[in-house]
Amino acid sequence: MLYRLNFLMRVLHAGYHFLSADMDSIWLSNPFKYISHDKSITIQGQTHKKKKLSGGFVLVHATREGRRFWREIILCQQQNLARIRAEKGRKRIISDFTEQECINNRLRTVKVKLLDPDLFPDGRSFFNQQLPQRRGIVPVVIHGNWIIGLDAKVQRFRAWDLLASMNSSCELVDNGIPYHRSKQKAPIRLRIRVLAYNRLHSLQRLLESLQAADYLGDSVALDISIDRPSTQATKEEKQVWEKVVAYLGHGDENASNFR
Repeated sequence: MLYRLNFLMRVLHAGYHFLSADMDSIWLSNPFKYISHDKSITIQGQTHKKKKLSGGFVLVHATREGRRFWREIILCQQQNLARIRAEKGRKRIISDFTEQECINNRLRTVKVKLLDPDLFPDGRSFFNQQLPQRRGIVPVVIHGNWIIGLDAKVQRFRAWDLLASMNSSCELVDNGIPYHRSKQKAPIRLRIRVLAYNRLHSLQRLLESLQAADYLGDSVALDISIDRPSTQATKEEKQVWEKVVAYLGHGDENASNFR
């Protein structure tokens, strides 16, 4: 719960901005020209579940205000974790303990840039209400929320021709949405940071996709970090974590199975 948040805090302290985007987002064009440089926080403007902003697309600048905002998010999640442990066995509403809830609770005290909901629609406005389509607007990033379950998300993306494959090989899809190839000529240096824990199958699928991707000649570095189980982790949780460690390898004597 806290490893990713603390890692992003270190990114801010190092002087770098970060963009946190949910995995169920479809990027159709470059979103960075819509990012505010006057405010420290940029967030998806479409409301989630009618009353709350979505935490599926958040950019935080490495400013004093940005670092303070993210520090408060971490503190909120630490408090949530303490409450969960203290109320072990008690039924709770999971959404009340999420990072998104922490972000929404702190939006009243900071100035944020809200992204255009037609350019950055959520699942309800794009797939159900089709608001950008009615206004003739091609979205920049589509958030695939407002539907529960991985299988349901995949089925909806495929129905809209927004998903090429779930395997290591991808084919181009014709969905009628215009794409524009970048005019950038000089190679770009990319660094992909994967944060893993105990979901081996998901990690394997992600790494296969990264291997199959066409980086158009750009330089790509891949860093993989594995979080450790907490002292409260169950035996089963530790066992599946050990499978992830064994798959990726560690040290000279434990070679990786990932090729």
